[in-house]
Amino acid sequence: MEARTTANKPAPVKMVHFIAELLQDLPIKGRVVSVEVEDTAYLVTLALAGRGLSVHQLSVWDVSRSMRGDPNALASIRADLLRGA
Repeated sequence: MEARTTANKPAPVKMVHFIAELLQDLPIKGRVVSVEVEDTAYLVTLALAGRGLSVHQLSVWDVSRSMRGDPNALASIRADLLRGA
């Protein structure tokens, strides 16, 4: 049986900017290190001031809806970014 490895792909620049803008609106200080595309999620790595790196797995569905202005999806994404921060 052959072992498969899948490498995550970098997310489009538009997505990185979107996540960075959301981070500015939150009560945490930090910056976006990377946003990668997985099969069903975006893997977001943040560098948080005084806390080091924080990795978050965001739903593709929620991110897509939040980019179109859905307030419930935006709330979900913000909560995910705050979790563990």
